[in-house]
Amino acid sequence: MSSQSVARSPLLSGTYGEMVGEFFGTMVLILFGDGVVATAFLFEPFNNEWIVVIMGWGLAVMLGIYVCGAISGAHLNPAVTLALAVRGKLAWSKVLWYWLAQVAGAFVAAAILYFVYQGAINHFIGTANIADAAKGAGFVFYTHPQSFIGTFGAFGDEFVGTALLVGLIFAIVDGRNQPVQANLNPLIIGFLIVAIGASFGRNTGYAINPARDFGPRLWIALVSGGQSFSVNNFYFWLPIVAPLAGGVVGAYIYDFTIGKVLQARMLGKSGTAETTGEAVREPAVD
Repeated sequence: MSSQSVARSPLLSGTYGEMVGEFFGTMVLILFGDGVVATAFLFEPFNNEWIVVIMGWGLAVMLGIYVCGAISGAHLNPAVTLALAVRGKLAWSKVLWYWLAQVAGAFVAAAILYFVYQGAINHFIGTANIADAAKGAGFVFYTHPQSFIGTFGAFGDEFVGTALLVGLIFAIVDGRNQPVQANLNPLIIGFLIVAIGASFGRNTGYAINPARDFGPRLWIALVSGGQSFSVNNFYFWLPIVAPLAGGVVGAYIYDFTIGKVLQARMLGKSGTAETTGEAVREPAVD
């Protein structure tokens, strides 16, 4: 009886339930993503640490999507949420709630990682002072540009990376365009993250996701006196604005190029595939 009442709950079946999914999906994303950065750089570095980082982030995204793909479409990224809303694939009334859940999930994940890796952070920095440790190990939690990359280059890198991310997500989940079925699209999107990291990641650390950067940055600000917002000449705004703009542009480019071609050819959805947010699902077989 109790299980039936939960299943019929309008609260869990609506936007609140989708927020729960986005919260935990983003939390898993950051736990594995920032976790691999901590593993690669706080300890004796790997010889090819960037390969470890981009592979770790790809797997992190894949796992995050598997957590809530059937619930919310597993955006896990305010840029994806905004792009879907702009293109009429998500109700505008849900955008701020999704953003709140995504940032909260990233914030909580950063707090968990901070305490799990407290000893490693202290060892890396050479002090047990909480504020100093947070400041010195901030790179584990949020992104920053290389010293030789200017604002224009950093903005362009995040903009292009996110445009590719969103545009290719649209392609991957488009039921008319050889969709990945059998619940494998999270894996393919994970490979997409690896590809973006390999091609565009080193300039800025490839946030390509405002929640991924802002949530952990907010946590570090709380334990370090706010320095995470002033470092690198107040860089914090760029991983928010550039991905949001790039995601919208990527969505428009796909819908008004490849999407229009598919429409002109009057192609229907492939087989019985059903597209929901980022998830391409096949109906259950009785």
